[in-house]
Amino acid sequence: MAAIVVCFVLTGIFGSLTVLHTVARIIWSPWRALTKQRRDAPPSCLLDPSLGTHNYVTANGLKFHYVSSGDKTKPLMLFLHGFPEFWFSWRHQIKEFSKDYHVVAIDMRGYNETERPTKRSDYAVDILRKDIIKLVPALGHDTCILVAHDWGGVVAWAVAAKNPELVEKLIVMNCPHPRIYEMFITEGNIGQVKKSNYMYIFQLPWLPEFILQLHDYKLLYDCFQGKEMGVHNKASFPPSLVEAYKYVFSKPGALTGPINYYRSLFTRRSKYRGPLEVPTLLIWGDDDTILDKKMADMHTSVVTKLVVKHISNCSHWVQQDTPEAVNHYMREFLNS
Repeated sequence: MAAIVVCFVLTGIFGSLTVLHTVARIIWSPWRALTKQRRDAPPSCLLDPSLGTHNYVTANGLKFHYVSSGDKTKPLMLFLHGFPEFWFSWRHQIKEFSKDYHVVAIDMRGYNETERPTKRSDYAVDILRKDIIKLVPALGHDTCILVAHDWGGVVAWAVAAKNPELVEKLIVMNCPHPRIYEMFITEGNIGQVKKSNYMYIFQLPWLPEFILQLHDYKLLYDCFQGKEMGVHNKASFPPSLVEAYKYVFSKPGALTGPINYYRSLFTRRSKYRGPLEVPTLLIWGDDDTILDKKMADMHTSVVTKLVVKHISNCSHWVQQDTPEAVNHYMREFLNS
């Protein structure tokens, strides 16, 4: 109950500030703020055949879109993306691991070409977990190597905790275990509360969707290419690729599902019993401006078989920013 009260208070504070800032932006330049480019066709990078084939599968009552590559008789490596992303965020890992695994990068519930339930309650963490435990057999496998980033990590932690028999190895990138995040906040790390202000803003109806569309989805560009949050290595994520993200999130209704992940986040707490025993690799881009890197080294209390790898001069978007280092640490862990 206390967490919900705090959430409402912070939503009110950050929401009010955001409204004022948004109004000022529109008044300053109404034409530029409200004009959006029309995007009818996908950019060529999304049609690259070297990334695999596009497919659909039904699991947990939902039609999922995914990109698949590699021999289907080999072990499944299942990729879960974060916000605001989609399957394409794993392009570097798809190419690297498809020769040794059946790699599958999904569009998660509500994203891109996967179906979009309309209720915010349809995006609770436990429902997202059930998506994954139903997807693995639907893809023709009994187990998987689960690889996840950001929001995908939240779901992956839940899958590994409640369905460890499904996960041979777990690889999480720039996403703390929920217990660690809660511990870090309750210890009085106000800086992390400030970094997480967008979570509270996203509790509001319709306003987050409206803000993300301003200036032709400029916030998407700022996320990936801006000075504060953006990638450091422009060679692995050139600015031109942001157009792929704008194409996906400019589709009618494409923003509400992803934002509903946050709207459902504080409604029900997941209960994790005991320490996680699945062998786990935690990779952390140390220049993350969203999540404090100190949390990465706190996980020994919740994961028994843990390897932590920090990557310096690397943003939150670690698998896209430094793919060579990420792929090296992944392979090293998988071969151990």
